[in-house]
Amino acid sequence: MTPPHTLFHSLLRPAILQILRATGYHSAKTSVLDSLTDLAARYFLHLCQLTALYAAHNGTTTATPTIVDVRMALQRAGALLPERAEQEQSFLDVEDMRGVEEFIAWAGGMVNREIKRVALDGNDEAGDYLDALKQKHSKNEEDTKFVGTVLGKCNEHGEVQVEGGEFPSIFNWEEQLKLRAQRPRASEDVEMNGDGEDSRPQSSGLSSLGDIGEELDMDLS
Repeated sequence: MTPPHTLFHSLLRPAILQILRATGYHSAKTSVLDSLTDLAARYFLHLCQLTALYAAHNGTTTATPTIVDVRMALQRAGALLPERAEQEQSFLDVEDMRGVEEFIAWAGGMVNREIKRVALDGNDEAGDYLDALKQKHSKNEEDTKFVGTVLGKCNEHGEVQVEGGEFPSIFNWEEQLKLRAQRPRASEDVEMNGDGEDSRPQSSGLSSLGDIGEELDMDLS
């Protein structure tokens, strides 16, 4: 199985190629391309970590971060221009939205439109690069070629059956292990006397050998 880091790097690499092509570059060394892909991955990871941090600080209770969490992360990472101080915004009674407005203008501007055109490769009906790639390499509309892979839908056959054992599935096997762990073992059941102590005499652990020790011819010289 492909390691996750290699898989994610391979999925991000075409996006970096499309950005370079839309910017005007037509060739690049492999080492340069890998370095840019790694930098982009590190930047996205940094944004995700900052978003999770601000979501925890802001008391976000849902599993999905809010737009406020994402905006604070983008500001911290430098994607948005620094805004005026909070005291200055309160004094002017106007919220500083310059960073957000410029980011929206950049996202909807000519640069991103050119990147999208290059990524879709003339297929305007596709929503993104992966959709365009799957439609290009798949001959049927149901996209069954990618079912069960990271590019398609999951298999809908249910749980994987475990063959050759007494349990029909791994879930049942796990439940049986939990039940067995809760049962007292027979070896742990000892006879107790009236004082609550074990009535059996203490053993050194060698008594279970029986008379075998007498038959052993041990040379200790």
